[in-house]
Amino acid sequence: MDLKINDKIAIVTGGGNGIGKAIAMRLADEGVGVIVADLNGEAAQKVIDEIKDKGGDGLFVSCDATKPEDVDAMVQKTLDAYGVIDILVNNVGGGTGIALVVQSQVEHWDKTIEMNLKSAYLSCRAVAKAMIPRKQGRMISISSVSGKSGEPLLGSYCAAKFGVIGLTQVLAKELARYNITVNAVCPGYVYTPGWEKLAQALKDSQPALADKSLQEIFEARVKAVTPLRRPQTVEEIAGLVAYLASGDAGSITGQAISIDGGVVMG
Repeated sequence: MDLKINDKIAIVTGGGNGIGKAIAMRLADEGVGVIVADLNGEAAQKVIDEIKDKGGDGLFVSCDATKPEDVDAMVQKTLDAYGVIDILVNNVGGGTGIALVVQSQVEHWDKTIEMNLKSAYLSCRAVAKAMIPRKQGRMISISSVSGKSGEPLLGSYCAAKFGVIGLTQVLAKELARYNITVNAVCPGYVYTPGWEKLAQALKDSQPALADKSLQEIFEARVKAVTPLRRPQTVEEIAGLVAYLASGDAGSITGQAISIDGGVVMG
């Protein structure tokens, strides 16, 4: 499928590894100039090097997406380099303090909300100011199936990802008049460092899992709750993001689209 997004310019926050890297690489493969914004400069520069080795174009920008001044600088550096921003992908996320809510710590709650929800808010707010005058744009935030259904031990993460979906719906209505679409992608089970932390918490709290590896705990969970009985891949997530960034998705806005093997339906 030719998505016809070549020559567009995209910012991918948290694009130095995992899902973010896959998104950056897929967009670059489609001919998009990609700004990889990340705190991990070494990892992000490697992504840009890979993109350029394949004949693509891109730029690394150091950015803490939870800080307004960093986000504003990210936007300005992009405009200075390319003049426009066509696509924003909010991929910064994660969580700290896996615990029951009654045993959770306020600082872990605050950090998780900052990483997932505040980062999306700040980037959308800043990039919208560049998109509105041109009356076009695509904003895509990475939420989660945990933003649609609560999970024990993940109170702050679920709250943050639910918040991302709420922000998506608000912005979709506010920015529709400017032909800017705003959507969320909700991955299911992708084996990431965050999932390793959850698997370790499950192992520590359930004696029956004591002799299981983290990978085995993950795979058992996937088979138990996923109708397709397999995890999702970063490439699958990136493919959906690329589609939402394209002209073919011009009538899709305000949606939280699950890509989870059937975990959440409807």
